[in-house]
Amino acid sequence: MKSESAIKQKLKQVRFRALKRDVRNSLSKKPCNCKHSGSVRGSASEHLFYVCLLDSQETKEWDGMICDPSVPATCPFFKPYKSKEQVETEMDEVINSGDMGKIASSYPDIAALLWVMAGVADLEEKDEDEPNEGKGDP
Repeated sequence: MKSESAIKQKLKQVRFRALKRDVRNSLSKKPCNCKHSGSVRGSASEHLFYVCLLDSQETKEWDGMICDPSVPATCPFFKPYKSKEQVETEMDEVINSGDMGKIASSYPDIAALLWVMAGVADLEEKDEDEPNEGKGDP
């Protein structure tokens, strides 16, 4: 069995990789990540699609351009919806919530390591609670 310090180190590595992945996904130039993008449905049977809402409050001048996946890569107005700090804060909130179901649905590797660490802590508590048999203690 791995030591608690080895498990903690692995947890730090897995958390770092998960954060890196989440930041990359949140900051990538896709319509769903743009601050100016909104989703609309043409009719009830159609899928949602994204529309650029930049300057939409000025209805006379607003173009209402459809924002498909090829547009944000070249769009000069693309602005990420979340910052790196917001992504990290959201991740920490999920992990620190203590809700293993919520953690496991978002970060299964982290949930597994937290579960193992809880098991190590339980074993250490059990070892401390057991009397020292055969060592001269009554």
